[in-house]
Amino acid sequence: MARAIVLILVAAAIAAGNPAWSGEPARFGDPIKADYESARDMLPLAASPPPPELAAGAEVVVISGYEPTGKRGGGTAVDVVVDRPKSKVLLVLTSYEKIEWRVTASPGTVISAIVASGYHPPTVTTKIETHGYLFKLPYATETESANFGALVASLGAAFAIDRVDAFRGSYRIPQTVTVSSLDPASPRLTARGAVPQAPSRKLSFDLLARDYSRVPWTLTGPASQSDRGDLQDGKLALDGGGKRVFKLTGDQLEVLDRATDRSYVATLPANFPRFSWAMDVAYDARREIATVVTLGGEGFLYRYDARRQQWIDFRSLNNVDIFALSYDPVADRYVAWTDRGELMFISADGDYLFSKPVASRLDGFGRLYDRGNARVPRLTPVPRGDTVALLYLQGGTVKRIWRYDVRTEKAELTY
Repeated sequence: MARAIVLILVAAAIAAGNPAWSGEPARFGDPIKADYESARDMLPLAASPPPPELAAGAEVVVISGYEPTGKRGGGTAVDVVVDRPKSKVLLVLTSYEKIEWRVTASPGTVISAIVASGYHPPTVTTKIETHGYLFKLPYATETESANFGALVASLGAAFAIDRVDAFRGSYRIPQTVTVSSLDPASPRLTARGAVPQAPSRKLSFDLLARDYSRVPWTLTGPASQSDRGDLQDGKLALDGGGKRVFKLTGDQLEVLDRATDRSYVATLPANFPRFSWAMDVAYDARREIATVVTLGGEGFLYRYDARRQQWIDFRSLNNVDIFALSYDPVADRYVAWTDRGELMFISADGDYLFSKPVASRLDGFGRLYDRGNARVPRLTPVPRGDTVALLYLQGGTVKRIWRYDVRTEKAELTY
């Protein structure tokens, strides 16, 4: 009897929530007619790769960004006006968010093709007689970004070009973009980016290989015939004579005697915070002190007396993230590279001295990362008084070198 009552209640509940069960007729939504009027000027975008000859004799114009300005207000349209009379233009439109690109051209301007791309597929409307292609490309908001380099490289592979002629980039693309002139010729418009220049001053220095040997370098490249490709990028230092190795392994400082091939761990005192995210170690040969920096917590700087084999002290970095640390034997101080794209100068005793904002002065530095979605890349400082060489290493190979003058605050890309 109880089971029958439950079944009746379930059936009643289903009937109450479903018109078909309740006996009421089903009802569909009102029909919406196809809007051919707004789609009349929609340019078909071919999925096949665009022919390379479309760029032959053409000005390559790129308009790119993350989203349209009107997106937050509900609009996704961007009006593009190309005003290049007597010119042939290959128009490239890229974004992340969906955009309705509405393209017009002045009389005498020939649009050889429109290439559109987006993480969310775009649409293109135009009355221009031209060809349209849907082609996968990254978006870029500025020329000094990894995305822009990848964008130009992709266009280069597709159209056999080495640069673009005009770039209009921004995070939020304006509702109207007019292109009436080309950009001045610049390495910034190429896939490679900034071009190295001869340094105004020379500097020679040694880098450490993974086998602890010293490799001679200059501001313009390796002193030997080629880069060996086995350089150590941080977390390793040698004493003045190269007899002892100080290396960070497993968030601890290990000291290796190269003559005996024996090593020991420099155990931290009980009142010291444990290493967490140990980033780098630098050696002061004048005082025989190894200095370690970490990121864990608020970040710490530790000093170790290599002669007495005991720790001296530690101090908080107060949430300054130091990625790399080097000792300067000329100025008798440490120089650090931080997550803020700064050079931080620290006394031999571990006291903060001053900082210099540097990243914005390094030509081509922005090409190393996506500024909106990634941290500042690690640079290795090699300081010698007022001159600091800044090296970008990847996979054991030096990819770029800048020379920075502490006194004048000027920087040069030299390699």
